[in-house]
Amino acid sequence: MSDENAEKLFLQEKPTLALLFIGSMEKTYASIISKEIDSTFAHTTRILAKMEQSGLIRFTFEGRIKFVELTEYGKEVEAALKEFRDIIVKEPLKDQKAESRDTDAESDEAAAEEEEIEPEQAEELDPLSAEILEKVKNLRNRIESIHRDAIKQGDSKDTISRKLGPYNRDIKRLQDQIEKAESPIDEIVISALEKSEELLESYLRS
Repeated sequence: MSDENAEKLFLQEKPTLALLFIGSMEKTYASIISKEIDSTFAHTTRILAKMEQSGLIRFTFEGRIKFVELTEYGKEVEAALKEFRDIIVKEPLKDQKAESRDTDAESDEAAAEEEEIEPEQAEELDPLSAEILEKVKNLRNRIESIHRDAIKQGDSKDTISRKLGPYNRDIKRLQDQIEKAESPIDEIVISALEKSEELLESYLRS
């Protein structure tokens, strides 16, 4: 895949959303992707065709069902896009929370919960616990940001569910990482992840 083609593909919203969604689902199919990225089926199939040509995805068949999944190269690109997304989301959210603290009750509550983790407590964490805690914070920030924007835009419950649903996979991956860790993960990290999961579930129910 040439640099020029990659730039054309991933500086567009729909292909980026499609790749991230495929990665979160591990295996899915075109009609589900189309609904997730709010695109026509025809446009989605064109996106997938370009991704297949670029070596990012592959199609597999189970009976008559045609599934889509990432290749190893696609997984590398997905990881890079997630890292890029995390960098973009992380800093601006601090300013947004500060500006909305007096008027946004949800932001106040979220900020209060985050303050439960004292700086000295975070400093005492072992490297792996600190790494996972940072991932949990970034994930919570993304969930809050997407929900806040969706409410402002007047999105329907179904639309909000489609936007936030895939983050259940991210939470599950962090839970798996904690369970498979060679050394015990600090309770602060586990508690933070549980609160993030509860927050996501409350958004999906509302």
